[in-house]
Amino acid sequence: MSPLLHLAGAILGANLPRAHPRPYKLTFSVTNRCNARCRHCHIWHKPEPSHPLTPDEIDRLFTRYPHWSWIDLTGGEPLLRPDLLEIVAIILRRVPRLYHLHLPTNAVSPALTIQRIGQILALNPPRLTVTLSLDGPPDRHDALRGVPGNWEGVMTLFDHFNTHPDPRLQLYFGFTLSDHTVGTLGETMRLVHARFPNVDARHWHVNIAHHSAHYYDNADTPLLTPERTNACADEITDLRDRKKARRFIDPVAFLECLYLNHARPFLGGRTHPLPCRAVDTSLFLAADGTLYPCSIWDRPLGNLRDHAMDLTALLAHAPARACRAEIRAARCPGCWTPCDAYPTILNNLLPDLSGNP
Repeated sequence: MSPLLHLAGAILGANLPRAHPRPYKLTFSVTNRCNARCRHCHIWHKPEPSHPLTPDEIDRLFTRYPHWSWIDLTGGEPLLRPDLLEIVAIILRRVPRLYHLHLPTNAVSPALTIQRIGQILALNPPRLTVTLSLDGPPDRHDALRGVPGNWEGVMTLFDHFNTHPDPRLQLYFGFTLSDHTVGTLGETMRLVHARFPNVDARHWHVNIAHHSAHYYDNADTPLLTPERTNACADEITDLRDRKKARRFIDPVAFLECLYLNHARPFLGGRTHPLPCRAVDTSLFLAADGTLYPCSIWDRPLGNLRDHAMDLTALLAHAPARACRAEIRAARCPGCWTPCDAYPTILNNLLPDLSGNP
């Protein structure tokens, strides 16, 4: 079965009743190391885990559960993990039906980033998406990221791969909507388009700033005040309208339009616009092996080391089953981040036939 057909089958299966979860999307935070100093995210404050998962443990994880179709490798700055290439090689070897490998980067060190992305491409992934963080015009972006010259670093990175295209590589700009950036998305898009005329709305992903105690470590940080919510919603609507023209010919644009459609009501109530399908479809794995339902809810399901790196065994354990029941009963905090919202969208395509857990 091709990777695309495997992903389609996983999505269809998750839309139907199932007694046991079989997630197909994993967000794996491989490191807390970060060379940016972002105001809205405090991962860079966090120490590196004293015992991160080793390549051997990661190999056991993907050997025992190879059913992933979609894997995000994040951080921190994921490209700063010294053995990242070994991790990618393990994934490509042990996950034969992987359709999509994604990683974000801040491009603080553009030369290193170009080198690492080239090395990953040399491992021959079927599809690699790289999201370049860009949060406003040059001065605003550099101040928010705490790195003078970071805007130019992002431009250098995009220019390199834009000039030397690879059909397996897709580049996007990732813009986080917060009090620091509301009102600047349109100007940022215009500045990038002036430099790279081939860049248009399809190259932009947006994310709404969220609190997360276990991941971003920013639970006490003001992110998006009610006074700015309407302006944020207007920018979301404008980007959605720009993407609409491609939604029936581009599956990514189709998915993003649905995400943006639901983002406005989320901003109005800060609750899930759709029934969440975390655990059933997607999971978040910290560098030390702790598994969470998503990047936002600080609700550990357990540590894979305590289950011999056997994901299926951990998900059958009582804490994971209880968490799954709480999610299906809509008792999780509610979020709308793309990492977790995209599989939720895909798994609400059919009527919910499963009932209460």
